[in-house]
Amino acid sequence: MYLATGRVPSAFLCANFPAQAATLVLSAMPKSKRAKVVSLTKVKKRPKEKKDDLIEDIRESCGKFARVFLVSIENERNQFMQEIRKRLRPGKLVCAKNKVMQTALGTSPESECQDRIHKISEMISGHCALLFTNQSPEEVERVLAEYRPSDFARSGATATGTVVLPRGTEALAALPHSIEAHLRQLGLPTVLKEGQIHLLGEHTVCTAGKELSADAAQVLKLLEIKQAHFTLTIEAHWQQNGEFKDCSALED
Repeated sequence: MYLATGRVPSAFLCANFPAQAATLVLSAMPKSKRAKVVSLTKVKKRPKEKKDDLIEDIRESCGKFARVFLVSIENERNQFMQEIRKRLRPGKLVCAKNKVMQTALGTSPESECQDRIHKISEMISGHCALLFTNQSPEEVERVLAEYRPSDFARSGATATGTVVLPRGTEALAALPHSIEAHLRQLGLPTVLKEGQIHLLGEHTVCTAGKELSADAAQVLKLLEIKQAHFTLTIEAHWQQNGEFKDCSALED
């Protein structure tokens, strides 16, 4: 009767159940969530607080460094961004949402944080970043030109070259025979003969200027063909005296 209602008096437990059975019954009861202790040291910052801190950091950097460059980014990879940051030190490369960077710089002469820097804000679009540095435009151009590593292109990227695989075994000779079934799934007309992968006909993996499919990107990676080139390109330049230049004045 008591167990059916969920109420088990302690006197009943002591008289009718051993101590171990009483412990099992009590431990099966749900724990209360009303009095939960939350350590303040583990409380994460709210998104708005992080955004406000980033905006303030960008504005402070505008006053700290002599020049601000707006750079566009192509084929971003984490390891490449880490390396270019090292090469640009003591300068600082800031990647953030475009709206956040525009808000920090100001979008008009009335709201800008430095004289005429809203011109940089007007040009922010696409995938870009802000570079704060004391280096001259020529020095920055040299650093960016010297570091342009390659990587495997991803699905949706534009092919930089046409790749055509000839009929036979030569094109796929470096691949293990166990991968033949996977190659057929990727659209390659292959067959396994005597432990070798045979391509039954000429096959075009990708065409220059056209978008890479997911299958084509996988085939290029299997063949170790890299078509993605990491580049940072200067789009605009501002310096402390209010001078502003767009990308046409700094093109190679």
